[in-house]
Amino acid sequence: MGLLSEGNPLSWEKTQELADHVREHGVTQFINLYHRLKHRQGDILKWGDEVEYIIVKFDHKNKRAHVSLKAEELLTILNEKEMKDPGSELSNSMVE
Repeated sequence: MGLLSEGNPLSWEKTQELADHVREHGVTQFINLYHRLKHRQGDILKWGDEVEYIIVKFDHKNKRAHVSLKAEELLTILNEKEMKDPGSELSNSMVE
């Protein structure tokens, strides 16, 4: 997201009217980007870059996905591994 310097934000009512369109096209855009970039490697994060993750649990039997609430627990485990072995591939990929 960037600074809205021109134009006006939509009202809540107008946003609601467009929600289905945004969902459909957002998913399509994500899938297209994923297929285009899924083999990309070696990108370097720079100061100010942001990375966001969502941990999702898939129920393949019922064809449903749920957001997992284990992020804090997983971050603790990942941070412990990084502290024990700062030269590991995980640590190096985070620093480069």
